[in-house]
Amino acid sequence: MFNSKLNKTMISVTLAFVILTSALAASYVITPAKAQPYFTLWAVLNTDPYYGYYGGYHDVFYKLQIELAKIDIDLQIHILPDLYSLWELMWSPSVPEGGQVGGHPPQGGWDITAMEWWMHNQGFLWMDAIILSQNVANGPKGGINIFPYLSYENDELYWKTQTTYDVATRKAYADEWQEYLMHNPPIINMWYPNTYDVRGKYIEGYDGNAWFYDLNNMYLNPATVATYASQLGPTAVTRLGTDKSIVYAAGEEWWNFLVTYCDSYTEEQFQNMVSGTLYRPSIDPWPAEGVNPPPTDYTVRPHLASGMPIDIGWETNVTLNDEYRVRIPLREGVVWSDDDPFDAEDVVWTINELILDPTIGCTGTGDFAPMVQYATYKNDIPPGVGGYDPYAVDLILYEPYVDLPLILGNSWGSGILPKHFFEAHGGPPAKTSAYNSGFNQAKDVPCIGPFKFLDEVPPIGAGALTFANNTKYFGYALGWGPHGIDEVVLDYIEDPGTVMSKLRTHEIDFGEYPTAPITAFEALRNDPSFLVQISSYPASNPIWMNFNNPNLSNRYVRLALAHAIPYEDIFKNTLPGWGIVDPIPGGTWVHPWQVYQGEFLFNTEMGKYEYDLTKAQQYLDMYLYSQQAYAPQGSPEVALGPVGDANFDGKVNLDDLLYWLEESGNAPLTRQLDAEPWWDPSWLSGPYDTIFPRDGGPVAPGHDIDPDFDNSGTVGSEDLALWIANFGNQYPYDGAW
Repeated sequence: MFNSKLNKTMISVTLAFVILTSALAASYVITPAKAQPYFTLWAVLNTDPYYGYYGGYHDVFYKLQIELAKIDIDLQIHILPDLYSLWELMWSPSVPEGGQVGGHPPQGGWDITAMEWWMHNQGFLWMDAIILSQNVANGPKGGINIFPYLSYENDELYWKTQTTYDVATRKAYADEWQEYLMHNPPIINMWYPNTYDVRGKYIEGYDGNAWFYDLNNMYLNPATVATYASQLGPTAVTRLGTDKSIVYAAGEEWWNFLVTYCDSYTEEQFQNMVSGTLYRPSIDPWPAEGVNPPPTDYTVRPHLASGMPIDIGWETNVTLNDEYRVRIPLREGVVWSDDDPFDAEDVVWTINELILDPTIGCTGTGDFAPMVQYATYKNDIPPGVGGYDPYAVDLILYEPYVDLPLILGNSWGSGILPKHFFEAHGGPPAKTSAYNSGFNQAKDVPCIGPFKFLDEVPPIGAGALTFANNTKYFGYALGWGPHGIDEVVLDYIEDPGTVMSKLRTHEIDFGEYPTAPITAFEALRNDPSFLVQISSYPASNPIWMNFNNPNLSNRYVRLALAHAIPYEDIFKNTLPGWGIVDPIPGGTWVHPWQVYQGEFLFNTEMGKYEYDLTKAQQYLDMYLYSQQAYAPQGSPEVALGPVGDANFDGKVNLDDLLYWLEESGNAPLTRQLDAEPWWDPSWLSGPYDTIFPRDGGPVAPGHDIDPDFDNSGTVGSEDLALWIANFGNQYPYDGAW
């Protein structure tokens, strides 16, 4: 990663020979117990005690609080006043560029928290926006990297994973990338869940992971309704049999009605009903009723596109820039609900004017910006010019991108809006537009999905939304569903326990995050009107850490936390009460069911975090010893800490020599990070050089550089000697890396 500097550090080649033949083992001394904690971390949680996208994971943090006290870290728990304050604190546009400060609200921001991160089986959608350095929260690229996680190694390994189509090569990069994330964690993923999927047996052709992305097979079976009429009761029988209306318990409120501003699971759900994306996550072949499909059957299919992307390849434009062109064929004969035809103008306009404009606030921008430069018409021929093709668009990419179809199928900000409507009503709609924020205006926007807005029951944004069948939906001519459903109701139910109780009485037919003990779910198997399945739920359940906290910006502290979590206790004594079955110990965001062309992308060989307070203390000591305030007096060996590991990556190698060379003669921690772009200079120049350092500090969070190994106050020749003596060491113990 430092190739651009190797020309001025060739002395390291000769020096390395000396080092490799004379490296000495590092000594290690355990820090004596303290009367006072070393520092305090604030766990900022919302009001939901359970797991999920808006989950607070309360019991997990109460357990963690006890364990961290054993290694002299004080964990304070602050529960915010409502379900959504945490989201506002971490991700809202009011958050400063680069992420909120650490600390205790309202004086500070947040230090650690937890919430689920859902990932498709089909790829790494929603990863670019949160993992790449250029995508710091509210930064110039419109991303949601809220940590902020700034790592050349991560950027490079992730991008190589995403830009090779060769299965073996992609798997190799994915494995290496996950190993890196485990050693320099932006999150601590605690588990991958197996959960109960419960619904009325009369709803067929539904898969919990395909969710509302693919409604083509959904069927409300009237015969099954009649068969189980006595279990359903007269109210449900009338609703289902006569009105053909199904009810889904939505777990979140809604604030936006346009697909480009989707901000909650409920919004994403109804966008899959009323709007359109070029592609859709799906399953092929569709499984038999009650059967969990194998992960290899999950796929991405064309939706508004008529086929999969066509790689045109590299070409040189008039400004002599290399561009990678991909062609998207569009489906013909599709109309919006106002009978205006869907065509290339809608796609090019939406992508260029909304999704790729970072000032707009589109939630899909962070996923698009790393790969798509702009959209154009086929062969750059616009409407009104001979040769224009209304049923194809070209995307100009930075490089080939494996997950392009999945990101083009992202209803969380990447759906297509009707150009003709908004051009007649003021142009590209801002997030503050009434068409986005008001139901009565939103229902006037032409839809292109199988349903259209019908009614909203107050309280606004937290009551219920009703959707009616859109008879002009193009899918019906293709034999697609949903079948036998005239109306869908999304009923917001905040309490997960209430969701479970309303399932039992068939007031709802299925829903988001029903929470109850395993025994309660198993009891439903005795009622033949329910279909009860245990399915692998494609989500990580991570502890998120704010790198703007100067303690958490150090990888050794984050790894100490990772080894202080009582995993088995949580698995055995907490999760069964939430309805989670046989949780799989966590790794990275990548979950065990993610597949690429038959190859599982999850790295089964990488190490797992384990509850081990001895290791946790060792990792914490590596950080403490590097801080003069904590270094034990009268014990020079102990005070040196991770000697030679200038960049705190756990290894003493040539990277550390480069830091020493740049800082020689200076006081420690004075180096200004500069961009070492391995691909596009505009990427890293913002986050590294402009946004950080924060608060006047000299180094970006996550890069606690200290080549002053003897803590003398100056980087000098004595530090070089210590680096030589410790070359090859791994901290805090041999094999830790």
